[in-house]
Amino acid sequence: MDHIISIDGRETRATPEERLEDLKARNVLPPHNQRWLEDGDLSKIMDRDLYKATKEGDVEKFMDALETVSQSRELALSLIFDQVTPSGDSLLHVAASSGKENVMELILNNFPYLVTRRNSSEDTPLHVAIRTRSLEATRKLIRLRRDAETMYWKNKDSKSPLYLAVENCKYLEYKNREGAGWEILQLLLKESARDEAYAVKIQGMSPVLAAIEERQSGILEEIIDRLPKLLHVRGEDGGTPLHSAASVGDLVAVEVLLRECPDLALQTDKNGSYPIHIACQGWGSGFTVDQLVQATWPDLAEIKNNKGQNILHVAAKAGNNIGVFQISWCCDEAVIKELANSKDVDGNTPLHLASMHNHCRVMLYLTRDNRSDLTLLNNDKLTALDVAMNSASLSTKYPALLGRAILITAGVPQSGGRDVWSPRENAEWMKDEVNTRLLVATLVATVTFAAGFTLPGGYNASSDPRPGTATMLHNKVFQVFVISNMLAMYSSVLAVVVLLWGHISDFYVAEQAYLTAGPLLLMALTGMSVAFLAGVSVAVSKITWLAFLLLCIAIFFLVTLVMVLGALIFPFSKTAMHIVSLYYLVGALPRYAVRRFKHRNDPERLKSDVYFF
Repeated sequence: MDHIISIDGRETRATPEERLEDLKARNVLPPHNQRWLEDGDLSKIMDRDLYKATKEGDVEKFMDALETVSQSRELALSLIFDQVTPSGDSLLHVAASSGKENVMELILNNFPYLVTRRNSSEDTPLHVAIRTRSLEATRKLIRLRRDAETMYWKNKDSKSPLYLAVENCKYLEYKNREGAGWEILQLLLKESARDEAYAVKIQGMSPVLAAIEERQSGILEEIIDRLPKLLHVRGEDGGTPLHSAASVGDLVAVEVLLRECPDLALQTDKNGSYPIHIACQGWGSGFTVDQLVQATWPDLAEIKNNKGQNILHVAAKAGNNIGVFQISWCCDEAVIKELANSKDVDGNTPLHLASMHNHCRVMLYLTRDNRSDLTLLNNDKLTALDVAMNSASLSTKYPALLGRAILITAGVPQSGGRDVWSPRENAEWMKDEVNTRLLVATLVATVTFAAGFTLPGGYNASSDPRPGTATMLHNKVFQVFVISNMLAMYSSVLAVVVLLWGHISDFYVAEQAYLTAGPLLLMALTGMSVAFLAGVSVAVSKITWLAFLLLCIAIFFLVTLVMVLGALIFPFSKTAMHIVSLYYLVGALPRYAVRRFKHRNDPERLKSDVYFF
């Protein structure tokens, strides 16, 4: 559509600016009736054709659509530019996202206030231009920053335009010093450096964090070199950039930050945690811990958070066995001894915290280290073993029994005060355990009673010299069957009688019945198993290889049965706990072999796999 105007009697084609000025004169509201479009007003929603022309067309098509909307809806031009898409984008947002520089230029020259408009994600047009990597659109929008500091504003994700620029700049763009992402980043860095107050004005997360999270060490150095004040900008948690680098285990970023500002290693966040606390708490590179240990070396034992926890406390509580190993490897004898035996505000040592959360690998390493004092008590007068008995605090990654086994076999004592072994604090638990053992004892008694009247080989007939006696009475294996079955029968019956006392209302009598029935059940189940082996052996005795095979199978499972039952019934026994540890160690061997194969080309992971168990 051609628009002709007359100048000095000569007709000429109207420019977009002239057409826009003409539209401003149309549908002008009286001064007393000026209004803004409310959110519920249907005229607030941007016309679809206008959106399409802004997104895809040139400036002439944009003006055509603008004139059409103005005539069809009879709206003032200011109200049309107040329209937004369902996501809250203004016309300037749409033009910026599509890189329509001419349309943007027209809008900015006539409605510059739109540069401060935010959409539903609180993105300004500058955020949108950077996210879509529109270099020219970014350059045009930055020109107006002197009037409105949009270059520093954050969106709903707490990301400033500079933060987005760092995220968008790819490694190859930085390496080759070319590309839209690299040009946008340089443009923003240059504009920020001109403002001495950039560190105060910038909102949301520091752009340094973006470089760390993206593991862009080169861009990190570029930012620090151009905007050094960002080294001291803290996050919402009060952490410095070094805290962030330590949390992700980025060794290169840690080295860069420490080189630029060594004092960062001795600054804390809102929880009083130093960067080395964060490194020990996470699962990043072990060399990150090493680097931070060297940076804090003179005062390492004195570095504690608000809970009075040193770096070994934090690593033990988090279950970071690699961190525990790295700390022990980096520090000398005296420092490790002080770290391992230091108490936090609750009186807990690192071993207490590892036991509290059942971190078995850490417990195993700390108890093996002769520099750890295994007898220390916390403020509740509990040892690490007492703490481990509190089932409410145990994690589910490892069986609770394994953690207790590690502590018992290492010689961790029980406190002289509160009896944490006794279940007196949980009557319902005791009642359920008594009923369970009573059911097992009754079943064993029933089975062995029936086996006593169904002997292998049967009985002599009435016509035989000794009618009613067992036909295999003089067979030695048969005699083993009879003796084992008899022991199992009477042991289980006695266990039933003892456990019946467990239903008396006196809790202490019930507890004693529960403990007494344990050995009887062990004897009954073992005897029943031996009786079964003897009975089957009698039946297949004429086939030597089969009898031998059955004997080997039975021996293996009998040993396993005794070990597992012994560990369950005698939880105080060091021997039983050694058996439990051996059981889980054997089970872990295949997984350990797989890990070693997977990490065969990674020396650091291979070193950490030594402590896999």
